[in-house]
Amino acid sequence: MTRIVSDSFAFLKRRVFLISWISLVIYLFYNCFIFYKNGRQFFYLRRMLGIGLCVSRGTATVLNLCCALVLLPLCKKLNQILYRVLSKVWPSLFFFWLERAKSFHMTVACTLVLFAVLHSISHFVNLWNFSRSYDEQRAEINLANYKNESPFLLLMSVAGVTGTLMLLISLSMGLTSMRVVRRRIYNAFWYTHQLYLPFMVLLMIHPLSGALKEEVLDDSYVYYNSSQIEYGVNGSTQYSPKFVPIKSKTWLWMAVPLSCFFVDLLWRVFSRNRAAVHILNVTHMPGRTLSVTLSCPHEQFSCRRGQYILMQCSDVSVLEWHPFTVVKVPTCTQRDFVIWIKVKGDWTEAFENLLTDKGYHKLSVLIDGPFSSPMEGASRNEVSICVAAGVGITPFIAMLHDIYRNPRSRLPGRIHLLWIVRNEQEITWLADLAHRTIAELRHANRPDRLHLEFYVTNSKENDPKRIDKEQNALTHMVVVDEKGDLTHILTRDKINDDEKMTLLTPHMKRNAYVDSTRIDKTEDNNCDIIRNYPLVGCRLRRGRPHWDRVFGYWVHLYPGQNLNLYCCGPKKLVKLLRGKCKYTSSTTKTKLTFIHEAFS
Repeated sequence: MTRIVSDSFAFLKRRVFLISWISLVIYLFYNCFIFYKNGRQFFYLRRMLGIGLCVSRGTATVLNLCCALVLLPLCKKLNQILYRVLSKVWPSLFFFWLERAKSFHMTVACTLVLFAVLHSISHFVNLWNFSRSYDEQRAEINLANYKNESPFLLLMSVAGVTGTLMLLISLSMGLTSMRVVRRRIYNAFWYTHQLYLPFMVLLMIHPLSGALKEEVLDDSYVYYNSSQIEYGVNGSTQYSPKFVPIKSKTWLWMAVPLSCFFVDLLWRVFSRNRAAVHILNVTHMPGRTLSVTLSCPHEQFSCRRGQYILMQCSDVSVLEWHPFTVVKVPTCTQRDFVIWIKVKGDWTEAFENLLTDKGYHKLSVLIDGPFSSPMEGASRNEVSICVAAGVGITPFIAMLHDIYRNPRSRLPGRIHLLWIVRNEQEITWLADLAHRTIAELRHANRPDRLHLEFYVTNSKENDPKRIDKEQNALTHMVVVDEKGDLTHILTRDKINDDEKMTLLTPHMKRNAYVDSTRIDKTEDNNCDIIRNYPLVGCRLRRGRPHWDRVFGYWVHLYPGQNLNLYCCGPKKLVKLLRGKCKYTSSTTKTKLTFIHEAFS
């Protein structure tokens, strides 16, 4: 019984946001539904339309809430102001909002699409009832011109046309937001989301047509709904009802969020066009990745570690803005910053082709930002656990630059950085900086401040030549002599499988472990890493991490502490590590909070 209660409490704690949102939606729908079901002023309209009136008005209230809240996560400048206020008062709350902003936007958007469909269906039923239940005694309450008028003719009204257009826009935005569509046809996702402006205009026009009417109640009369006859106070005066269009409250829902959104948008438009941004240098790195050095757009431009910017290249597209994490932030003496661009997708491929054809001096770019990111918290903790895959290492490189410049700074206290790459060539992105940072920390007597692990997943186990070479692989050992100098010894002794590091997945061959153990003359990049960057080469491992043992190591190292795990990588890795953090927090005294970069 205790187990069931604890599991239920843990489930409610994990889903508190979703449960709160569903409860709020149900409450608003039910409250509005009952109001229109029992309201005397809607008696004649309800008698004509039936339950469709209550459903349409209840769903309309939920849609007003969704349309008001769906814009808030997109107000990036507002998030900047929140950061400046909350970073000094309650920083954990702000980073929780940043980490949940994207999921909040998606939850509200899914609710909007669902209730837009229900709202449209209920109004299609209302159109049918307007035609079939035409009230000949009270012509002003009717939407149809005569009995049994075609509902499709009624759909051509202002309310019908605007409602149909909004339904089509919301469905197109929802369908193109699906991961399958977004990854294959990103431009469709991008351009359909630019329809939010006409959607907001249609949303304000839609309820102004006055299709639904309510009765004007008079306090001097007593109403008897059951007899469907209205008498005066003395029972002698015949009552003649009067009707007016139901007042729209959409503007009340949308006034504050829409104002914030457009102020934020105009602020960003004017700020990003104040000064030109020049591309100072472009370096082609292994793995088809570009390192782009940009000038600061203005003197007041400042950026913190972990933040990102939005970049637009008008030669590629005048509408598309793409997020890139700032790898090297500007300083007082160095007024430029660096971003890394992984060439993957139509926009990045077009940008790479323009760099090749025109040269970077002839390209014009605009910069919007920088914007706050949950990754900023990695530089503020006593212990930061960082996991990256591929180009996801970018949020943590600026932190390494800061540690290299200030090896004796207090925060971050200790960093565990685990990087998963596909090929050995990608290690060269970080090899020089990592080597210099480790050496600088040793000189500052802080060697335990940075713990690096590199995993290469492209094992090539099925290559017969490689297997034959692995049998005679050189063993690389790092020995510290009496003077404290590092000595690298190469031997041909075969390493016993049980004596190797165990931070590899069980299905991987232990002789595939590279930890700088093999010198293959055909792999020049791997040799260069070991030869030129020995402090990095001795941290290379082949295969994927054995996550159970990795998490067990962290739990053993920090028993009973509350730690943050920062992750930037593909969705599968994010889902895996999120589950591991939840399992570790529930089964051990060490609590791990999972935070990932989503470019909200």
